[in-house]
Amino acid sequence: MSVPRSRPVRGQAVIAVATVAFLVGALAWLDRTGARAPAQLAAGTATSGAWFCPHGSASKVAVALYLANPGSSTVRARVTMLGSGPAKPPESYDVPAGTTLRIDQAPEDRGASTYVEYFGGWIGAGWVASTDEGVAAEPCAADAARRWFLADGTTELGEEAYVVVANPFAAAAVMNVILYTSNGPPIRDSRWTDLVVPARRSIALHLNAMSKGEPEVAAVLEVSVGRVAAASLGVSDRTGLRGALGWTGPATGATFPLLKGSGDTELLLLSTGGESIRFGATVLSEGQPRPAGGLTEQDHGPAAARAYAVPVDPGPLGIDLFTLEDAPVVAALRALGPGEDLGATAGAVSPSDSWLVLPAVSRAHSTPGAVLVNDGDAAVVATVALLPREGGTAAAPVTVHVPAHSAAAVPPDFWASNSGAAMLVRSEGGPLVALAASTSGRAGAFALSMGVPLPPGPSASSGEGVAP
Repeated sequence: MSVPRSRPVRGQAVIAVATVAFLVGALAWLDRTGARAPAQLAAGTATSGAWFCPHGSASKVAVALYLANPGSSTVRARVTMLGSGPAKPPESYDVPAGTTLRIDQAPEDRGASTYVEYFGGWIGAGWVASTDEGVAAEPCAADAARRWFLADGTTELGEEAYVVVANPFAAAAVMNVILYTSNGPPIRDSRWTDLVVPARRSIALHLNAMSKGEPEVAAVLEVSVGRVAAASLGVSDRTGLRGALGWTGPATGATFPLLKGSGDTELLLLSTGGESIRFGATVLSEGQPRPAGGLTEQDHGPAAARAYAVPVDPGPLGIDLFTLEDAPVVAALRALGPGEDLGATAGAVSPSDSWLVLPAVSRAHSTPGAVLVNDGDAAVVATVALLPREGGTAAAPVTVHVPAHSAAAVPPDFWASNSGAAMLVRSEGGPLVALAASTSGRAGAFALSMGVPLPPGPSASSGEGVAP
């Protein structure tokens, strides 16, 4: 028996027709207007970054890492020790606003480095490596790079020269190493060709193994895969130390502040080009500018590393290097302190209106000092403040007048009120260059440490958001 099929009611037919009409109209509208782009996300406001600290070490060498926060809020730092073996888990620290944090380390790896990441604000970082007789200090590198130039090396009798190379990243780095001396062609060795620096490791290159008995040995790192950070480390028979952060490229000039030197000072130059260059240097002090050691139109040979003696007074000064015809050059400064320990620094290629100067002292019986150099045509007034350790106190800020084309020392008693504090320098009237020069211990261990320019922004230009 068949069952009759029911027909749809009239209302259902009307709804179906309306639905089809709506869908056709919607599709036509989308075809004309296109898909709407999603709303753009708001820009983030958190500040983060990293510092690369290739300080090196050895047995009986202590390393102090200084982190300083000139801002108005606490910054979280994550610190990872690197060496020839697997890296240990990082440690986290809070750096309160307007303070300096010291982290004591005792790495035994010659190629030891420290990797510092920061979150929620900006901080500066620097290191001090020390023994009973010597001290080395420099700021950490703000960036890793694919080229590094290191001018301060000597392999004469009783001197050991190293280049410390840090790779904190998750992939291996590959590089070629080229050495330059005062005489002879550049040195390329198969052992340092396509040299691999494993991921999250740090190594030391012993320059004596490739070139012995040379008064000057400079190194160039050409990285083909990845990025690294590098600094030189010099060790003498008496375990005196010195260190200088490398340059990431040649320049046509630089400024090298100096304080507490004994007069035995050398300007170190490296040229990697195939032609000779000409250069000069001027001493900026509390008196009138004058040629540095007679260096006015000095010839420097092609593809060579050489040292030029610059007799100086022990007071505050700056050595202003310049090249003729905009010739590119790499440089460093090596100076003997009041004892028998040498200090070294990479200097500064550019001045700045704001500097953070990290401590260069390692322990008790230290005499900290700082020098400000003004190579401009107008006088500068600098406001100098200390960032004490958490819970500590420091002297009230002071002002330092630095005439045009001159140098001035921060009052000695000012930093002595808290030698473990970082120093914040803000200038009015023009930019300048700032450096720490300190002696430590009864042996007069000597160290030079360049300041760190503050990043551009309100905190660097007007002081807004920066702790006094």
